[in-house]
Amino acid sequence: MYLPLLPLTAMLSPRNWDLRLFSPGPPACDPSSPNIDLSVFHRAGLYGRNCTALDDALNTETVASLSWKSPTEDEYDLCMFADVGCAGEPVDRISSGWEVCYPYSGWGAYVVVEAGGSCIG
Repeated sequence: MYLPLLPLTAMLSPRNWDLRLFSPGPPACDPSSPNIDLSVFHRAGLYGRNCTALDDALNTETVASLSWKSPTEDEYDLCMFADVGCAGEPVDRISSGWEVCYPYSGWGAYVVVEAGGSCIG
């Protein structure tokens, strides 16, 4: 099941970060040219985001990889949690500002924090 993409107004709005989850394909994820048609989940924002569980409608068994982009001056990190309430320590964190075809490890919720900030809040 594919979730609807954001409306055009949301796609054109300013953002400091962009998170996208991808199905396995075919074709397989290619970091030099990710296929937007394989996207099954998309969120973007201008500021950090508190604990956010993945949508119930998203079948995470169909997710193979993700892309995280925060290439702006106001860089953000993505913290991923197994627990949908973001309890405990994050199971993974992307701090590089740019990852494409990053393996999805089955996490159920995420937090977006300013670069280097605490994932737990």
